[in-house]
Amino acid sequence: MCGIAGIHHTQAIAGRHDVVLVHSALDRLAHRGPDDDGSYQAGGTVLGHRRLSIIDTSDAGHQPFTDENGRHTIVFNGEVFNYRELRAGLEAAGHTFRSRSDTEVLLRLFTLKGPDFLHDLNGFFALAIHDRETGELFLARDRFGIKPLLWAHHGATFRFASELGALEVLGALPDVDRASLAQYLTFHHVPAPHTILTGARRLLPGHRMTVGPKGISIERWYDLASVGPYTGPDPASDLKDLLQDAVRLRLIADVPVGCYLSGGLDSSIISALAARSHPQLRTFSIGYSEDPWYDESAHAEEVARHIGSDHTTFRLSREDLAEAYPRLLASLSEPFADSSALPSFLLAERTRREVKVALSGDGADEVFGGYRKHQAELRWRAPGALERAVVALAPLWRNLPRSRESRWGDAFRKLDRFASLSGAAAEGRYLALAAFEEPGVVEDLLRDRDALAGMRTRSEAMVAPLTRAPGLNGVLLADVLHTLPNDMLHKVDVTSMAHGLEVRPPFLDRRVVELAFGLPDRRKFERGEGKALLRRTFGGLLPEGVLTRRKRGFEVPLAALFAGPLRSLVDDLTTPDHVAQAGLSPAAVKQVIASSRTGRNAPGQATVHALLVYLSWWRRTVR
Repeated sequence: MCGIAGIHHTQAIAGRHDVVLVHSALDRLAHRGPDDDGSYQAGGTVLGHRRLSIIDTSDAGHQPFTDENGRHTIVFNGEVFNYRELRAGLEAAGHTFRSRSDTEVLLRLFTLKGPDFLHDLNGFFALAIHDRETGELFLARDRFGIKPLLWAHHGATFRFASELGALEVLGALPDVDRASLAQYLTFHHVPAPHTILTGARRLLPGHRMTVGPKGISIERWYDLASVGPYTGPDPASDLKDLLQDAVRLRLIADVPVGCYLSGGLDSSIISALAARSHPQLRTFSIGYSEDPWYDESAHAEEVARHIGSDHTTFRLSREDLAEAYPRLLASLSEPFADSSALPSFLLAERTRREVKVALSGDGADEVFGGYRKHQAELRWRAPGALERAVVALAPLWRNLPRSRESRWGDAFRKLDRFASLSGAAAEGRYLALAAFEEPGVVEDLLRDRDALAGMRTRSEAMVAPLTRAPGLNGVLLADVLHTLPNDMLHKVDVTSMAHGLEVRPPFLDRRVVELAFGLPDRRKFERGEGKALLRRTFGGLLPEGVLTRRKRGFEVPLAALFAGPLRSLVDDLTTPDHVAQAGLSPAAVKQVIASSRTGRNAPGQATVHALLVYLSWWRRTVR
């Protein structure tokens, strides 16, 4: 896993200045690839690469990598886990190789098959290939958006990079897109293909593009909605075999490998399967020494004992969290406000001291239906007596204290939300559940009708997948196409690559995902039991408590941090002048801060975090 960047002129020859810009961009990506760097220049193109050496750590795996006849050159960020099988097939046909890297296998396949070679790949990637003969630049992103690829185009100059900060170095103008800011304040991230900047875009998962003398063409090369129905006799048996093989493939590396283990169902399944084929498996989790409400480390330690892994729990104090918070903000090259990024940042930092690759349970919730909103959607579509009673008591829930940071407050919050959304259309429910902020809060903060209208227009793309698959599979498809790459996978990429750690999610092996989407929703959803298929299939590998305990998010005690050790940071970033210059309402921001300080269960902590992320980014980037 690495960082890539480049400049491509369609009507000019690249000059010395372009080379300097690409190397400056690589400096901004050094955390993604601390082991090596390289560049390539030919015609109007300059490609740059920062390397995190995982497979074939020798100099033979150096990038940019040029084929044997000098025509094609690739920069590649990611891993292709079936590269050994692909290489064996090529060798059987008479091909020879000068390295042991998956990069060389990719480039050889491209020279033989052209863009269709992407369908052969099982893994995650963002790549660019320059054709010296035609002058074209080919770029592509993996099926599910595990690895990022951003681009900008102005006149006859095309730029791309792994991160927005590197794209800015290459020349993308730091002009804030107000509709994107409205999306960010609502969802706490900016959904692709947009970014926070007006001139920068993100290539969508499963898409490829060609840049050449005739302009830019973008097309979808992978469509999960077109996957055919499962036709085998036993999906549980097939799923067991496929996921075990997906884990096996992702344990392949020339460096130490471990697993994230939170103690939840998903990471426990992956760790249990990994322990079968990886002797003395290392597993890692975090715990909160001062906040037992958030601490799930005992569950992770129970699973580790059960599977026999060599487990490490990193105990975090509030002082640890407060110290890491400004470093997290500084590492974000674009606004992203999922608060679980803070513990993820620290987990990656400490895990990286022990191993260079970690397997994770990411993707299982979106693919197999593990979120509370999936259970809620099931109940909205087929309400029983209990659901009707919750709706009838809507005035009660509305007047009880609601908060994510206490057991009863969180319960009242969920009941209120269920009742308030019961009469909405599926599209409205989906957007409401994806949002972290109420529309009124965003309107007060932004005070920009055009931006809000632009956000609403863009929201149509988020809900379009709901009708592209039947029943609740449509909800899962929307999650895989939007929530997964824009939030969950982006969080993992940002926090892990900040420390040069590669994270591999076996649940997003294409074979596993396609099996799941080939099943009708009734085979995956059961009332009161998320991820029922996973529980039935892999339950025998785990302690009983893992199967019965309620799902918890990767949460963090923000209220205590903002009221204590980070109070001065909050005050510094939310001064009226700074807030106004950044395009927000000082009065509305002041109200959010005041509300967040009224008590432990006060609303607004997630909003405060989102504001701090944006204002910190704006100060570093735009001002």
